[in-house]
Amino acid sequence: MITPKRHNTAVEYPITTLLQHLQHTLTPTQRERIHWLLFAPIALGTLAQTRVCLYLAQLTHIAPNTWRQRRKRLRQQPFPEQTLFPALLRLVVAWLRLPQVFLALDAATLGNRWTVLARGVVVHHHTIPVAWKVVRGNTKGAWLPMCEALLGVLRGALPKSLPVYVLTDRGLWSPELFAAIVRNRWHPLMRINAQGYFRPLWGRQKRAFASLCPARAGQQAAIAGEAFRYRLQCTLVVFWGEGAQEPWYLLTDLPARAVCGSWYGYRMWMEQGFRWQGAWVFWVASVSCGFCGGYGLGVVGVCVGVFVGGA
Repeated sequence: MITPKRHNTAVEYPITTLLQHLQHTLTPTQRERIHWLLFAPIALGTLAQTRVCLYLAQLTHIAPNTWRQRRKRLRQQPFPEQTLFPALLRLVVAWLRLPQVFLALDAATLGNRWTVLARGVVVHHHTIPVAWKVVRGNTKGAWLPMCEALLGVLRGALPKSLPVYVLTDRGLWSPELFAAIVRNRWHPLMRINAQGYFRPLWGRQKRAFASLCPARAGQQAAIAGEAFRYRLQCTLVVFWGEGAQEPWYLLTDLPARAVCGSWYGYRMWMEQGFRWQGAWVFWVASVSCGFCGGYGLGVVGVCVGVFVGGA
């Protein structure tokens, strides 16, 4: 993966461009306050509320408690995710000048209170969230509809000529999700369990996934064919990395010669990104399963700004 170009100062970050996507839903006063609440954390390189409010108080000569109240009110400002999430994805890809995009879908939890299902751009050992869904922890419900909804929101956000690879873990495997990714004209790279059967195009008999595993670590096998009983047409990629205890079994729609199993390793950056920006999970979840315009935009702006600014 190509490391994106880094920028030197927070001033270079396109805050004005971000706010243009909210100009029809926010008043001039709200836009001005959001501008400050974006600039401060990017300049400081932190999401800490106390430091942000004290910094803004020094710049604007307005009491820190006043900034806390303004930030609290902005958290309650709703925004249309149907337009904002695609805009965030386009801005991240354009700002980092990515020749190809790796999107990871994963879930982060805040104790037993909240679960954040997030889709983010994985780049340079970090993750920049571009779409998310918050649900209460320890509640019954299907993940698939929420995953498909996030995909539907982002459909058409990027040019068709830009390669996009969607990485998911074994717990999110579903043929319906595989098809939904393909409908977006993106390429799934979904890990599956080793239990199952695969029929290569060059064979008549089904073979167990494990029988197609490379003989030793450091090798990859990519075979086109049909997977499972429902005969999903795909390419099976079995990648056994150096030093790994077990191989990865991956399904994709890419031709066998055009896929590299090591790409799936970028999904681990999603988990590292959650730890790196741990406050992001708490801030988003604390919105009580809702979305808020300036709040959500500010959090994503911080994630991008801190990263590209090298803070």
